[in-house]
Amino acid sequence: MKSLTRLALAASAVLLGVSLGAVTAVGAPSEPTIDNPGGIEAVTSPAGVPANGYGPDLHLFLSAKARSGMQPGLNPLGANDFNCVPQAGQNPVVLVPGTAEDAYAAWAYFSPRLKQAGYCVFTFNYNPSTHKDIHGNVVTDDDKAFSGDIKQTAAFMAGFVDRVLAATGAQEVDLVGHSQGGGVLPRSYIKWYGGDKKVDKLIGLVPNNHGTTMGGMNELFNKLLVKWPGIKTDVLDATNQQGLLEQLVNSELLTSLNEGGMTYPDIKYTVISTKLDTVVTPYTNAFIEEPGVKNLTLQDVCPADAHLHQNIPYSDVALQLTLRALNADNLSWQMPVECYRYQAYLKASDLI
Repeated sequence: MKSLTRLALAASAVLLGVSLGAVTAVGAPSEPTIDNPGGIEAVTSPAGVPANGYGPDLHLFLSAKARSGMQPGLNPLGANDFNCVPQAGQNPVVLVPGTAEDAYAAWAYFSPRLKQAGYCVFTFNYNPSTHKDIHGNVVTDDDKAFSGDIKQTAAFMAGFVDRVLAATGAQEVDLVGHSQGGGVLPRSYIKWYGGDKKVDKLIGLVPNNHGTTMGGMNELFNKLLVKWPGIKTDVLDATNQQGLLEQLVNSELLTSLNEGGMTYPDIKYTVISTKLDTVVTPYTNAFIEEPGVKNLTLQDVCPADAHLHQNIPYSDVALQLTLRALNADNLSWQMPVECYRYQAYLKASDLI
């Protein structure tokens, strides 16, 4: 719900004449390229790689989000070992966070368990929102990455994936993403920045494949944008939060992205959603109704599962479904999902 709250605050700010600490608005960015993606680098994640050490294994999204706010630039355990060599039959896994998340907040639970399962795991931060401090200096909100223009982030992601492939010697990666990071962002990389030749599997947790209606508020917000364009230029653009509007139903970006089909025949797609999603609404907007796509809902697997949009990367059911999708050709991984499974806390020494 935080993304929706930010949109509501943006509208209120313009209507009331409040700047929310905005920086000076800039013109429309040039078309991003892999060599010149545009966007903003997170200070604590040079070249996208978190540089503030490793955070602990956590089992609650709110705990991880709070930790990343206090100490931005943390790696989740098990991630970003550029000396890792993939096991036979495995691709390196790139974990892609969602809007206004960083790598640690999104993947503190998944990352160590994928590493424990034998995978080379990588993740990154890019394009955080910004604000002005009391001295008028522009400051990056490093714990709120993936807020800016999505094509810029997709172009940067292309370079990051190339770095992973070069380091591991692999030919392809598997992508596991949350929200924006499982939908519009990786699919933008696949469509426009060469990912169709470098991605084997895309597994999206509550991805925004068809955008969101904001619980029915999108039409009202679009009308407000027409009447008060400063909502976009003076607030969202000025604080590097263009990605919020790009995820509304029928946005220019989504229309262009989905035109001509949403999938590529050589990529295996899995969507994992929850009926309790209040961010991607309706929750079925996550699904891709095209041949070969596997659309799953947590409650169809485990009816009592109560995970929402934000905390689905902390669902053990979602983790099991992800591991099954990563190992779709390996019968030993296709065991029944356990709805109530205790997961011990892991330490770095458990992942060696």
